[in-house]
Amino acid sequence: MNYICTWLCADVKGEESIYPQTGEKSSGQKHQNIYWRCLVLFYATSKRFNKTQKHLLFTNVNVLPEVDGKSVQVMLDELGVEVIFTDFKYKTPKGYFNLFQNQFYEFSILEYIVNHNQNPEDKYLIVDSDCIFTKPAEELFTEATANNGFISFEDACTTELVIHGLSRVDMKHLYEDLSGKPVNEIPGYHLGEFFLASVKNINTIFSDFLELWPELMRRYEAGLPKFNEEAQTLSYIYYKNGFKASPRTDLLKRIWTNPVFYRNVEKTDPEVTIWHLPSEKTYGLARLYQTLVNTMPDYGFGLSDEVYLKTVKSTLGIPYMPVSMRLEYYVVSYYRALRKRAKKIKFIPKAAL
Repeated sequence: MNYICTWLCADVKGEESIYPQTGEKSSGQKHQNIYWRCLVLFYATSKRFNKTQKHLLFTNVNVLPEVDGKSVQVMLDELGVEVIFTDFKYKTPKGYFNLFQNQFYEFSILEYIVNHNQNPEDKYLIVDSDCIFTKPAEELFTEATANNGFISFEDACTTELVIHGLSRVDMKHLYEDLSGKPVNEIPGYHLGEFFLASVKNINTIFSDFLELWPELMRRYEAGLPKFNEEAQTLSYIYYKNGFKASPRTDLLKRIWTNPVFYRNVEKTDPEVTIWHLPSEKTYGLARLYQTLVNTMPDYGFGLSDEVYLKTVKSTLGIPYMPVSMRLEYYVVSYYRALRKRAKKIKFIPKAAL
């Protein structure tokens, strides 16, 4: 059996971290509703193409909310998604890292799989909820099968670029510290939004994580370099086990769309199977959710694949973004920047004047 999954790990009050793309407090319902919309849209786009795979949602939320007057539970039932409650067990201590602290929730998901699936050949595709499908995922599973039950992709970042506190050069030195062995090449940085492995490999990966986790906590307490998020952690475990990234570029792409900061959209992007759209949570993905979930009957399944892809491309501005979308990005981006700056202003008490 092949499984297609995403997840939502909600921050609670007092344990917030920073999510730059939403501009909202991570424990608030407004922030979390952005992700609920994304994940419903994720399943709506996946079910269009992937009818034989089983769909799972992993979450630490006991009671799913209503969003825009619709029950998330009802929508997931309609889409044939099984909801699995999984507690956030591997939670980093406060101050460990200020961004995306719920990223380590993925290891609670892997623990669940290890404890509940004894079929070593079953494969799990776990991707972030701000992804959509434009083609069937079958080729991804086929590639994984041909590669001993594993496939991953690397970020094409430079060796010196610092991502979430570490560059690839920093990762090399940390690998050497952890393994006690020389690392002769600069290691790759695997994309954290994508995971696809067989149950057999998941057992290996999770076992290595259990061994590594106490060392990460020790290094944090000692003020030593450590892995700050799940992608860095998985990259090390992949390196340790000789799991290599796929060179293919047509199966998954992290597509940055914001013309204000960074845009890497290419003409060939509509041919990619899974689009990861980090900048579009409150822009194009919100519009596509409104179209497919709130407006069309049956989540737009009645559209032909040709009309569906045309709708997706025009709604997200891929590969071409019209002037109206560019203007929206500039207005909202600068508004958020000004609001953020205003919050940092400290007013001087009159008594101090």
